[in-house]
Amino acid sequence: MHRFHHLTIAWLLLPSLWAPAMAQDHRVSAPPQASQSERQAVQWFNLLDRNGDGQITRAEARWAFQLDKRLAAQFDQADANHDGIVTEAEIRALAAQRKAERAAHSQAKP
Repeated sequence: MHRFHHLTIAWLLLPSLWAPAMAQDHRVSAPPQASQSERQAVQWFNLLDRNGDGQITRAEARWAFQLDKRLAAQFDQADANHDGIVTEAEIRALAAQRKAERAAHSQAKP
């Protein structure tokens, strides 16, 4: 499928997925100083956490893997203890690691 088609499917599914996410008790929130990418990551986390327990299981994320196969690999990278569940702490750790890698890469450029 083309990228446009994936985005179309995602937008069509969004209303049905948003309602359960809005009723969550354990929604993750971004700190006030969060970057746009951090805020977007938090939105995706809350969207994928279908049952609102503050973690994402592989089953909860499976529909997203169908939209973009790379998300399965990213899920595996975030799942630091390989238990099939991604927690807020694991997502934040991966985000911090990637931020540090970007900073190191930009400093290494002449």
